[in-house]
Amino acid sequence: MTDLRRNFYLTLGGITLLKLLLAAWLPLTGDEAYFFVWGRHPGLGYYDHPPMVGWWLHALLYLGQAEWWLRLPAYAMTSFIAWAIYRLLRDGLGEERAALAGLLYLLAPVNVINVLISTDTPLILLSFLSALALQRALQRDGWRWFAYSGALLGLAFLAKYFAVLLGLAYGAYLLLVRPSRRNAVGLLLLFLAVLPFAALNLWWNYCHCWDNVLFNVYSRHSGSSFDWTHPALYLLMLVYLVTPPLLWQAWRRRGAVLDALRGRGLFLWLWLLPMALFALLSFTARIGLHWVLAFYPFLFLFLPSVLDAAQLRRSVRFMAWFSLLHVAAIAVLLALPTDAWQGRPVLHHDMVFGRYSGEFWQQIEPQLDGHALATESYVYSAILEHRSGRRFHVFGDASKYGRQDDMLTDYRALDGKDIAVLLYAAKSPAVHARYFESHEVQEITVRGVTDYLLLGRGFRYTLYRDEVLRRTQQQFYRLPWFLPAGACYFYDKYFPDEDVQRLPRG
Repeated sequence: MTDLRRNFYLTLGGITLLKLLLAAWLPLTGDEAYFFVWGRHPGLGYYDHPPMVGWWLHALLYLGQAEWWLRLPAYAMTSFIAWAIYRLLRDGLGEERAALAGLLYLLAPVNVINVLISTDTPLILLSFLSALALQRALQRDGWRWFAYSGALLGLAFLAKYFAVLLGLAYGAYLLLVRPSRRNAVGLLLLFLAVLPFAALNLWWNYCHCWDNVLFNVYSRHSGSSFDWTHPALYLLMLVYLVTPPLLWQAWRRRGAVLDALRGRGLFLWLWLLPMALFALLSFTARIGLHWVLAFYPFLFLFLPSVLDAAQLRRSVRFMAWFSLLHVAAIAVLLALPTDAWQGRPVLHHDMVFGRYSGEFWQQIEPQLDGHALATESYVYSAILEHRSGRRFHVFGDASKYGRQDDMLTDYRALDGKDIAVLLYAAKSPAVHARYFESHEVQEITVRGVTDYLLLGRGFRYTLYRDEVLRRTQQQFYRLPWFLPAGACYFYDKYFPDEDVQRLPRG
């Protein structure tokens, strides 16, 4: 093994170990705990997104519940992609440039510090593998590689709908950038391989109130409008991801970049086309950094082909120091006592709850006497469910996010039962007390944060349905006019004699 290769693998192992340590150290986030709930309740779909991350977590949960273990796909995936970039480029660019390209991706701050499991985790990996299969197909390694690419794209679609943008990029590339009869037939094969996965998701949505459509198209973006700051923020985000030194090196080699555009290289176009689509979307929506991560590896499969070894070495050195700053900042923030955030009450509360949710549960458990468990937030319910192993419902109106509990909970079965509801300190218990025949309130204090535990006796289901569940129906379970009304668990449980309501046109 050459020194260069040995250094690459040593760095790969060291960064992977660092990410493992971060995964073990970082507090549990609400979204992660929510996905852990998905893993405990496997299905063909979930309220917010398609099911892939839930399937992965379901498999992992058989072997353990520690956060570092359940986060394994997130930090192992970026290390695998860095290795794959090195192996893919080695024959064409040589050992040194290929190793530097892999290190450049490995050391990008977003890949070093992002060790949290999310729906983006399977999307990134499956999109990457799909693009590699398409590259093999274009190298005339057989028609089957178009089908493999499509099947992997279909699996990516079952992770997150941003896979559609990769599919659009495939179509534009094969039909417009490199048009040929073979590529057109290959695109058809690719599309046919995607169809079973898309059909499964379509069928699931039809049988489940069109949840994914209502959330991702309507509820999530309600109130969105043009904001000139969004495109500017999107451009700044791209500068952050690519980094100014790498942009400068690419500018210095702009002639080679233009030649690559004319050369119609696959990975360049798979980076540019989705970024252009996001640029258009940025005029009406704020583009999150995680939205673009599925396409991030393609940049590192392209740029090394237009940069020389010296430029790559300088870029790798910058990336290493840039990531070190991120890790140092995280270490400082995590080392601070939670009291340091008391000047920001909401953040302070969330920091304490995220770090010490087990202590909240230790105070809640002794006060239970056959009570069902609930909080008024999907975040708190998911975190406490993960910590305690007990089922926590979401009580009240909650938010447009994380409404999987609408599917999991049947409030009819709780009629007349006792329910313990953990309430955020700023919320008056009287808001929910009216839904019980009687109640008492206990304070739960953990490390300077006080919440209320409402111990409700005799749940008044009919009143709760007529007020809370009716508002939920009006806000989240009305279909657009063009979607056929299939099965809907929410109507079946709570309003079985009513037709599915429709959103107004226009």
